[in-house]
Amino acid sequence: MIQKRLAGLLLAFLFLEFVRVPMSGATEAYAPLPRVPCEAGAFPGLPALDAPPVAEIWTGATLRDRWIPPACTGWQAAHATLMVALTGHFTNSRDLGAMLAHIGMISALHEVRYWSVTDKQWNALFTRAIGLSGPDSSTPRGDFSSAEFRKGNELYFLSSDNRLQKEIVTRLRVRDMGTESVVLEMTNVSPLRWFTFTMVPAGDMQTLYFLNRRADSSWQFYSLTRVLNGSFLLPHLVSNPSYVNRAVAMYRYIAGIPTDLAPPAMP
Repeated sequence: MIQKRLAGLLLAFLFLEFVRVPMSGATEAYAPLPRVPCEAGAFPGLPALDAPPVAEIWTGATLRDRWIPPACTGWQAAHATLMVALTGHFTNSRDLGAMLAHIGMISALHEVRYWSVTDKQWNALFTRAIGLSGPDSSTPRGDFSSAEFRKGNELYFLSSDNRLQKEIVTRLRVRDMGTESVVLEMTNVSPLRWFTFTMVPAGDMQTLYFLNRRADSSWQFYSLTRVLNGSFLLPHLVSNPSYVNRAVAMYRYIAGIPTDLAPPAMP
């Protein structure tokens, strides 16, 4: 019975894939491409202080082979299925050490909520999250301290996404660090699976976070998520607008803004 239901779902998803309407502008060859802060002129551009963040999303049809990651990202050139970029500028009194300690509180990730475009409600982004001593999922530990965020250091945590409902090991790497700035990279060590289907292979969901503290105690924020080799089922499990809402939820969490603050970025 379960196999028949899965087969039925798969056929339905196959049908939807052929009739799905792309997002507005998704196939426009002249659409601006993402530019990270380590390049000249980041895109999307920085909003006003404490204004809502600005997010952009690109699908494979838009990207094709036009976007080549700059060397400063450390990413290999590859065809992306999906990319989401978000930039924000927020006021927060935390210094860099306090901000890293906040980010290191992996056990608090279950408090992050995002607006589900599918469910039309605020959902928990993670149903469970816990730090790990290494890439082995059977080595739980407590949260990470700010002292553990050193350039080149790799931290690991286990989480369960609300859609996949399967535990995923993620690597958090400190790519760069200055006296008032940090660049973090998150990569899935485990493949993202839904039932028996691989949604995203191991290592193919990458996110860069750029945080820079200004002299006025404000923070400039930029995140870029890239999905490589994503299954054709992925857009039906999590819609493209929900990816934007998920990025906004993480931005709000890091900025110290209530993650379920109305209105949502993408209703």
